[in-house]
Amino acid sequence: MKNVDVPLWDKGDDTDSFSKGGASDPSFSMRKPSVKMSPLVKKIYKQILGREPSSREMAYYKYSSAKKEDIIKKLLESEEHKAILEKAKKYPDLEKANSKLKSKVLKLQSKVKDNEEEFVQLRSLLEEKNATIKELRETKDVPPYIDGEILEENGVHYSVSRPPVEEVVKRETTFWDRLRYLIMGE
Repeated sequence: MKNVDVPLWDKGDDTDSFSKGGASDPSFSMRKPSVKMSPLVKKIYKQILGREPSSREMAYYKYSSAKKEDIIKKLLESEEHKAILEKAKKYPDLEKANSKLKSKVLKLQSKVKDNEEEFVQLRSLLEEKNATIKELRETKDVPPYIDGEILEENGVHYSVSRPPVEEVVKRETTFWDRLRYLIMGE
């Protein structure tokens, strides 16, 4: 059972050994509070763990007879400091990965900007093409035609298109074509 001997008001926070009944080291025995110990403890916490001590941690060291060296040793051996060191080992790799990702983001942003500019230019060309087609249709009486041939009957224009040359070429007969010819006679 966790925190059985801890008072009810103290059940949620287990950040230091004081919350679990105090330290087992005899150098951390209780004494009268020291006012000049507070700035020293804050400075040590800031240097080793990079943060301010909690009110509980501050009270613990304020009332203990621990010396500066003892506090430093305890903090250096703490799990929190070990976790900070592990994160620090990973920092160069994370910095390289972050640099690569920043470069990739810049490239993608540049590509998006280029695509937007291309889209604007294509839209402009499309509008110009449509305007030219409209102008040509208004100025010419003859409808557009395909393959250069127009049929005219009773004042109505018809355009005639021919299939491309590739489609006119016969393909090689296959086994299925010959079977269909035998059965259906086509």
